[in-house]
Amino acid sequence: MKWIRKKLNLLKTKLVSESDWISVYQSQTEYLAHIKKLVLEDAGIDVKFSDGRDSSYNAFGYVHLLVPKSDEEEAQRLLKDHE
Repeated sequence: MKWIRKKLNLLKTKLVSESDWISVYQSQTEYLAHIKKLVLEDAGIDVKFSDGRDSSYNAFGYVHLLVPKSDEEEAQRLLKDHE
């Protein structure tokens, strides 16, 4: 029972930390998102890649780049400069 509580606490921590991230870029083209991800990482911004496309066809949905909320403005500026 103790290990179950421990696992639940870890999941709660992960869910709370996920809410501190915000999407700054979305695209249906995966390679473009990877290029933008490299731009942000080169600037020292922590970036998560989230693939929300349909797993069967990869034709529906978007890939997203997520950054911490505290880095949102800087990330938006960098992405705008690299359009």
